[in-house]
Amino acid sequence: MTGFVNEKISCVVPVYNEGKRVSGVLNALVGHHLIDEVIVVNDGSTDDSERVLRGWSGIKLISYKPNKGKSHAMMTGIKEARNDLILTIDSDLVGLTREDVMALIEPVVSGKADVSMTLRKNSLAIFKYFGLDFVSGERVFDRRTIPDLHELGKLTCFGLESYLNNLIIKNKARLKVVYWKNVITPRKAVKFGYREGTKRDWKMVMEIVKYLGVKGVYRQFRAMLKLKV
Repeated sequence: MTGFVNEKISCVVPVYNEGKRVSGVLNALVGHHLIDEVIVVNDGSTDDSERVLRGWSGIKLISYKPNKGKSHAMMTGIKEARNDLILTIDSDLVGLTREDVMALIEPVVSGKADVSMTLRKNSLAIFKYFGLDFVSGERVFDRRTIPDLHELGKLTCFGLESYLNNLIIKNKARLKVVYWKNVITPRKAVKFGYREGTKRDWKMVMEIVKYLGVKGVYRQFRAMLKLKV
């Protein structure tokens, strides 16, 4: 793969019931000199996300109901992007700054890496130990590496990252992990309460294992470690 020096970037932000946090994320994205457009996909939110998002200028807002899951939202946003270089940012991040965004984009646009992804402040301890959060939702990649964008819509809600990881491995992409030392993603127990949050955490884990298999998770993680630059 080759570098993307001076290539324009489209940012895709999937949103589901993040009216309380999404503005903090957009503050770091809208008007950023390295981002050509910010596409926000309101994936059937039932809170005040739609009202909050309509108050923003400088974004391209796509809304639909009912909720169809993150993979479908990402497919929708990427299909609408006018550039091949894609930045994906989760809408529940806390502490995100323009400098953090720049740090994630720079390795790819400078040609030092083909793909970048984050390691957040509250990533799991095992991810910090190895220096890789392979399920991170914050990435920069070339959408041309995706054979068929419609395949994204067929993935389970939490299958997107695993699918993209397989493409990274297949293409032997140079991978840069960027440590965001002050950025966190609230745990599901904080967002939904202990019982519901635990249930959702297990759902995420089981969907990843279902997609990859237990051995597949290990093989994918190990293969990606070898691609780090």
